[in-house]
Amino acid sequence: MFSPKSLGIITISILFSACSVTKSLYKDKQVSRYNPNASTVDKDYSNPEESEQEEEAMRSEPSRTKLLQAEEAACEGTPMLYEPLPKYEFGNNESEHVRIPINLNNPFPSSGELVIPLDQLEKDFCYPYPGKQISPYGYRGRSMHTGVDIKAIPNDTIRAAFSGVVRMSKPYSGYGNIIVIRHYNGIETAYAHNSRNLVKVNDVVKAGDPIALAGRTGRATTEHLHFEFRVASQALNPNLLIDTENRTLQHHTLYLYNRGGTVKASTQPLDASTLASEQRTEENASSVSNNSSTAKSSNKSAHNSSKVVYHRIRKGETLSHLARKYSTTVAKICRLNNIKPTTILQINQRLRVK
Repeated sequence: MFSPKSLGIITISILFSACSVTKSLYKDKQVSRYNPNASTVDKDYSNPEESEQEEEAMRSEPSRTKLLQAEEAACEGTPMLYEPLPKYEFGNNESEHVRIPINLNNPFPSSGELVIPLDQLEKDFCYPYPGKQISPYGYRGRSMHTGVDIKAIPNDTIRAAFSGVVRMSKPYSGYGNIIVIRHYNGIETAYAHNSRNLVKVNDVVKAGDPIALAGRTGRATTEHLHFEFRVASQALNPNLLIDTENRTLQHHTLYLYNRGGTVKASTQPLDASTLASEQRTEENASSVSNNSSTAKSSNKSAHNSSKVVYHRIRKGETLSHLARKYSTTVAKICRLNNIKPTTILQINQRLRVK
């Protein structure tokens, strides 16, 4: 028989052994925080410094790309509206200018119609900056304002509206520092007047990622975000895409049509006859505009032809000389000045010739 003291020592030894086995089993079966499908991991996250280093590594660009690919793979078998973009490597032809030829950015299928149900993109949307709209899309006098302006705090964070690939990131003319992102749904968004761009060409970004700091570079009078919505490089009204008053994504279906390189946008489907009618209306408007320009030019010519012209007589000049010089007749010059053809002209005499 064991003494009470011996029994106590044996009991403590058994408990210690059980704890060691349990700890070992737990470590072997620990589930990865980054890969829920993995059954075990070799890493022991009991070290806080190693854990932080691991998380930092997961936030690095290659890992973010892998996460994007994993998310796309997870969607396999689910009906998708649009094919994901291939691995883009934008060249100089695409990364140097805001507007590029349609053959370098043509999201339209062969039918020439692109349908985007915006309410199904809400999970992949982030309002780019939570400020107040201070200037709408449309004409400012004779010049076209191709986006909306949103007031911003200097150096505040601008975020990507949708996931996509950075096509352009540079200072560019009146835009100042601008970023153009091509998205998986076939459209592009632009972010201008930034004090600093945080992404570079070919970077993969997710909706909500910081891409720039707000500023007033380029042609700007105050710190703001100039936001553009482009399809096939053509600027469209951003309010078709976002609700600038409520700072949300619009919830209608967007119908986009490519007609001879001109993009039409509507919140309702347009049939062929409607599109043809609109085309004729535009052609007529263009014709009227051209006719108006021609009429203005004719009126200008008529005005110029009726402009009063005077000439001051120099030594040796005669009425015949003046008639040849100003493509008129002696009789007309005499009539305008109430003189006769035989009138002797005086040096420095002022005559009306037209």
